[in-house]
Amino acid sequence: MARVAAWWGVLVLLVGAQLAMGRAGFTPGICLGAFLMGLVIVFGFMRIAQAPSLAAIFALGGLFWLAILLALGSLDSFTRTNFPVGDSLSAPAPDGSAAQGAPP
Repeated sequence: MARVAAWWGVLVLLVGAQLAMGRAGFTPGICLGAFLMGLVIVFGFMRIAQAPSLAAIFALGGLFWLAILLALGSLDSFTRTNFPVGDSLSAPAPDGSAAQGAPP
C-alpha cells in the first residue's frame, strides 16, 4: 500500500507542477508533465516492466487505439465550419423577395 501511496503522491506533485506551468504559460512543460504522468501510470501502477510480454502487447495496443480515438476527436474541431444560424424560412432572400414558404 505504501508503494501505491508513493506513486499517487508523485501524480499529485505532477498535477501541481502542470497547474503552475499552465499559469505561467509554459505549454511544453504541460506536455512533458502529461507524458511523465503516463509513465508513472505505466511503470508505477501497472508495473509493466515486471508484467508478462502479453500484458505489454495489450498495453501498447490500448495506447494505439487511444491515439486513434484522440486523433479522430481532434479532427472534429479542425474540420468544423461555422455557419450563421438564423430563421432561414422567414428571412428575406438575397434578391429582396420573400423566402419560399413565407406568407407574402
